[in-house]
Amino acid sequence: MDNIDICIAGLGNVGSALVSLIEKNADYIKTKTNFNINILGISAKNKNKKRNFNIDTYTWVDEPSNLLSIAHKKPDILIELIGYEKDISYDLVKSALLNNINVVTGNKAMLAKHGEELFKIAETCNVVLLFEAAVAGGIPIIKTIKNNIFLNKIKKISGILNGTTNYILTTMELENKSFEEVLKDAKEKGFTSDHESELDVGGYDAAHKLTLLSTLAYGAEINFDLNEVEGIEDITIEDINFVKQLGFRIKLISESYIVDNKIYCSTKPKLISIDKPMANTNGALNAINIQTDQLDNLYLEGQGAGGVPTASSVLSDVYEIINKGDYKSLGFNSSNLIKFEKFDSSNIECKFYLRIRAKDQPGVLSKITAYFNDAGVSIEKILQIPDNKTDSTPIVITTHKIKTCELLSSVKKISNLNFILKKISLIPIEY
Repeated sequence: MDNIDICIAGLGNVGSALVSLIEKNADYIKTKTNFNINILGISAKNKNKKRNFNIDTYTWVDEPSNLLSIAHKKPDILIELIGYEKDISYDLVKSALLNNINVVTGNKAMLAKHGEELFKIAETCNVVLLFEAAVAGGIPIIKTIKNNIFLNKIKKISGILNGTTNYILTTMELENKSFEEVLKDAKEKGFTSDHESELDVGGYDAAHKLTLLSTLAYGAEINFDLNEVEGIEDITIEDINFVKQLGFRIKLISESYIVDNKIYCSTKPKLISIDKPMANTNGALNAINIQTDQLDNLYLEGQGAGGVPTASSVLSDVYEIINKGDYKSLGFNSSNLIKFEKFDSSNIECKFYLRIRAKDQPGVLSKITAYFNDAGVSIEKILQIPDNKTDSTPIVITTHKIKTCELLSSVKKISNLNFILKKISLIPIEY
């Protein structure tokens, strides 16, 4: 039986879960692969942190770069799970590839920024850079696109790609708590951390993942700047309750598609009709819908975060390397990536939800609707809900389809009226 030598950089939730899985399933892995996975060395920021395995069992390395050669032995695979430490991760992965070491990573931020360079290095050095763990945790979305539907023409990708934001929105609804309260709860439960939460709730984590999926789906150059990103920080419990009355739920939706040879990549909150599967993807679950020319809609749902599901994805990449044939990191040559221009979304037509907080005085509603009528905005529904606790009133409006730029123009004018008290909440509706 042959050995496959690995080193692990980063021992957070995922890295620690990975070591435990390898220990627990060692015999099963040997039976399935005919290989013994041997951990040559491990590295993390804090050696003294309590973990769910005995670190004294393994060779500890303080400097991650020293994992590339332990006792003059080079690992077959470097597993990079450092994550937030951007420069360290990039330098380590690049060095490993240049030293002809295969790499498995869960670092979507690094790949969204440096992926194109790193994939080309991998090809030049005849190794692979695999990243199933970088997107959607335990859902095998990368291999599904890269292997299972490779010859399908993908028309659109859309989904919930961040478990933390989905947990927050779900808990706000179920427990009637504010965004701030649930975010604190999410940190305490380990769904996010102080330094990760900005990436999560700001939509950037999901956008990083969408960048990678779009590269695989359309052969697009890896360019994070093509994304439009909006987070959930401004979603209030008012919004959650109002949209529920209208038959919707709010979800942070990432989507991409090609229009007129340009690419549209967007991550932003959307209203989803309550009878749709994605509206009922709750907690920390992720969901992805892929539209193709052959399969119409392929819907995948599962655990999108957490140590064990993500560690499972890492192991699947390790197995792919063990079982290697003639394959590429992306499933195709990175030299074939297509440079797309960014699609101007201002002309996209859709329905919108607006929540307006205004002074409770006569004539407010008529003035607002007059502005919309003058701008050609067709109103579908209006909810005006008295607020007995303050001298203000929330006004909820849903529109018929309208170009985004036209609605934004009228909203800007209404925002300047002296009876408007807060920033107007504006969320697209997807039925």
